[in-house]
Amino acid sequence: MVRTRKVGRVHVVRQPLSDYLRFEFDRYYQHQAPAGEDIRILDVTDRPNPLPDHVGDFWMFDRTTIVLMHYQPDGKQISRELYEGDPAPFIEYQKTALEASLPFLEYIAG
Repeated sequence: MVRTRKVGRVHVVRQPLSDYLRFEFDRYYQHQAPAGEDIRILDVTDRPNPLPDHVGDFWMFDRTTIVLMHYQPDGKQISRELYEGDPAPFIEYQKTALEASLPFLEYIAG
């Protein structure tokens, strides 16, 4: 049996984009999206963020394992934490983010 994996992300952004985020768009997302990574952008510049305020950056693996990302105010990542609770809320956050976001290539096309 061949197992397939889907790799994707939703990046919540607000304009103007930081220098680092523009770099990430140009050097990474611009190449990874056409190669098959499902990169999506949720721009909350002119609308409310559909995700609850307490939801920070997280990774989800196989809809069961959640890793919470922690950052300094300047954006530098300082730690990661394995979440030990029920993954159901994060599955809902993912669903909300996917529904409210645009594919990266569509987003940059304007």
